[in-house]
Amino acid sequence: MKLCYKDYDIKMSLAAMKKFKTATGLDLWATLFSFIAEYENEDARELALTERLSRLYEICNFDVAAHAFHSLITDNSIPLIEIEDAMFRVGWMPSVDETDMAEPWPLVMVLAIYELDKQFKEMQLEAKKKAAIEQDKK
Repeated sequence: MKLCYKDYDIKMSLAAMKKFKTATGLDLWATLFSFIAEYENEDARELALTERLSRLYEICNFDVAAHAFHSLITDNSIPLIEIEDAMFRVGWMPSVDETDMAEPWPLVMVLAIYELDKQFKEMQLEAKKKAAIEQDKK
């Protein structure tokens, strides 16, 4: 995940889910799913960018998003304030910077969700390969 010119390794885990739940009282999967569902909503694509971002912000506000990012980051030495500061610096609206390192935090959230989905698909593929190998051994 790239946030404010810094790359963070992220991973969905039970520990991340528990950390998020403790901090916010919310379910991490449900929060991320609601966020991406709204982002991919065909009706929302017809809206002006500001309205679309406003809807995303209603699902996952700044504080909740900061805790989501912080919970997913694999390096436990990163303080929450670093994530909050990075989010504040990139803002919530698209910038003129065309690199993927200065995306507004709602778009970083979208990209992080896609990255997590890719990780899960790779894990499922590995599990299938492992099961096939075990089956061949029999």
